[in-house]
Amino acid sequence: MRLFRYSFVLAFLVLLMTACGGQAATPGGTSTEATKQNVTVNVYDNYFDPKSVSATPQKPVVVTFVNKGSNVHIVEILGLTAETTLQPGGKVVFTITPQARSYKMYDELYVSQGMVGAFVGGKDASSPAQANATTVAEPTVQSAVSAYKTYVKDQSDKLLTNTQAFVDAINKGDMEKAKALYGTAREGYERIEPIAGNLGDLDPKLDAREGDLPDSQWTGFHRIEKALWVDKTTKGLDKYTKQLIVDVTTLDNGVEPLTLKPTEIIDGAVELLNEASHSKIKGEEDRYSHTDLYDLAANVEGSQAAFIVFQSFLTKNNPAQYKDIQAKFQQIETVLKPFRTNGGFVDYSKLTNDDKHKIASTIDTVAESLSKVAANLPQN
Repeated sequence: MRLFRYSFVLAFLVLLMTACGGQAATPGGTSTEATKQNVTVNVYDNYFDPKSVSATPQKPVVVTFVNKGSNVHIVEILGLTAETTLQPGGKVVFTITPQARSYKMYDELYVSQGMVGAFVGGKDASSPAQANATTVAEPTVQSAVSAYKTYVKDQSDKLLTNTQAFVDAINKGDMEKAKALYGTAREGYERIEPIAGNLGDLDPKLDAREGDLPDSQWTGFHRIEKALWVDKTTKGLDKYTKQLIVDVTTLDNGVEPLTLKPTEIIDGAVELLNEASHSKIKGEEDRYSHTDLYDLAANVEGSQAAFIVFQSFLTKNNPAQYKDIQAKFQQIETVLKPFRTNGGFVDYSKLTNDDKHKIASTIDTVAESLSKVAANLPQN
């Protein structure tokens, strides 16, 4: 769907607020620059060593995750890196620039078992962001959190409705309809994916790709995607369609009781952009259907919605920052426009490497600017 097709939703969020009264991670090798800090986090079954990492804020940090366990792990520093799958013995390197605050470090597969840590940008007295950060939420921030929860609930409701239509088509044996509904069925989830990280292991249950989990544990959208596009059948999927509805329903029911921090909302928005530019852009998300642009655009839409709810706070405290980020979101729409069709998006396999690079770099530009917003928001 169009990035700005939901302008009425964004306008609704602003009206609701009135009524209620990391930079993107960059994979790469270890830097030789003396200014960069180097940190290694060992990933065991199932804990981080160290569990908490500290680094000087406002300066580049090279972070290396090494899987020293026997399980597959999906690691992430919320708001600083994209989620990354690590096979046993594997490693991944990110270069990040933390702000002067704490970030959630966790494993998506084992977060429900307590595999959570922290990446802390230590206090920096010379940092304007640290000096200006507040500890108590003012009314505009409280309204923003309330408006975002309403947005999330709206999207989770849509996700349930669209997933049910997708499953109904499969259960009726209507292969072509099921394929046509697959991309749009996932959009609601991709707009609010970070929320699933607050609800146990729902994210891997719904969104794990082949190889992320043992085959016996692999369920969700991508399991069904493979059956439709590779196995070319709608038969024998009852187990997976039933579980999909159960898990989507659990997500929908879990939204209302959630307590969200302002910084978590922005970190989640940055995560969505990192997902788009570092994972979706590779074509590995919807590797069988090539509907990756649906997911990528939905990630951007969800990120923008999370940013928009803070309009009142930002226009009061940093109007230039707000205008800059909003303009950069508009630029993403300009870059994506050539790949839109009347019904959605072109097949992802039609994009050239230059197309992908242009999209990724445009999204990274927004992510870098957006990552700085949370430093001025209440930390609680």
